[in-house]
Amino acid sequence: METEKFINYQKTEDFILDKEFIHWVLHPDKELDLFWDSFIDKYPEKETRIRDAVLIIKALQPVGQEVPQQKLNAILQAVKNLDGHAVKLKWLTYLKYAAGVAVFIAISSLIYLSVYTKNQFPIEVAQETALKGKVILADGSIKEFDSEQTPIKQTTSGNLIINKDTIDAKINQSGSSMNQIVIPYGKRSDITLADGTHIWLNSGSQLSYPSEFKEDSREVYLSGEALFDVKPDRDKPFYVITRDIRIKVLGTSFNVSAYPEDHTVQTVLLRGKVSAGKNKLLAATMDLVPGERLTYNKNNSNLSKDKVDVQLFSSWVDGYLVFLNIPITEVYLKLERYYNQDITLDDGLEKITFSGKLDLKATLKDVLENIAFASSVNVQENNGSFIIKK
Repeated sequence: METEKFINYQKTEDFILDKEFIHWVLHPDKELDLFWDSFIDKYPEKETRIRDAVLIIKALQPVGQEVPQQKLNAILQAVKNLDGHAVKLKWLTYLKYAAGVAVFIAISSLIYLSVYTKNQFPIEVAQETALKGKVILADGSIKEFDSEQTPIKQTTSGNLIINKDTIDAKINQSGSSMNQIVIPYGKRSDITLADGTHIWLNSGSQLSYPSEFKEDSREVYLSGEALFDVKPDRDKPFYVITRDIRIKVLGTSFNVSAYPEDHTVQTVLLRGKVSAGKNKLLAATMDLVPGERLTYNKNNSNLSKDKVDVQLFSSWVDGYLVFLNIPITEVYLKLERYYNQDITLDDGLEKITFSGKLDLKATLKDVLENIAFASSVNVQENNGSFIIKK
């Protein structure tokens, strides 16, 4: 983190508008706490502004709806028109005795961030040509593996067991405090976290999680697809965070599909209860009950909810895929990820749908032949790649 930037901050709103500062307030960890404790020790004259900014940010809880763009613009314009005297007044005094002005400014700042930015997300590792899976530890060291189905277990002592190999994954203060599991196309992983939560990570997916969960919550970051069986803990809710949605659970089983190239992000609840919404600071949430699916459309940012057959979304864990009137182009995309083999589609296949059960223990060629028989399409093989024609 850049100390020089914060040294130049002269007003409380400077801190409130800073994305890194907001991230620390809302998602503290040992490394960030150490940074800010050290910063305050070196620059005690800024302590009051920092404490006031923390108090204001924490006082703002998510509201029922995201603020419409038109209202957001009006709020931001009004803030710009405030005279300098109002801004210079002590923020803590505002919060207690003139809350309207102080909270108005703070809310407008946070609303701006909630609309135009998302929570910080771990860097995704490019894996278009990756053949091996890898675990990137908090200290930057990397452990690779090439097994098709890799069990990974996080122990309570801070170690990781990958297949049968034990590696030291204890927190290193010089690192990011986040571990990252990267599973390439054609492979999968079965992960057990230290709290007992079980995660099945599908092909072409990445999971980031802290070396040690915070005292009041458990947060993991997902890119791709995973099925979660979360260990219940009422005092420590579990969050699955993708670039687009944020899911809160206490103890339940659900599937999340959040591949970057897909047009939607989908969460399907198998049992228990979850609450999910857009990954923005002031976003509304929806509750799901078993058998319901929440869908986020990346094209229009809409959230919707419907009833589904959960087997259609969780069967991949057991080694098969089930489809019911699904566009055949989506079927081929799932198979391409699972087997890590190229499937080229001829024009005119978009309107064809497929229903059936596919055994993933079979070769890709056999699976494609089964689809061709049921859907009246033709399969051609060319140097290990497949071409699908009408």
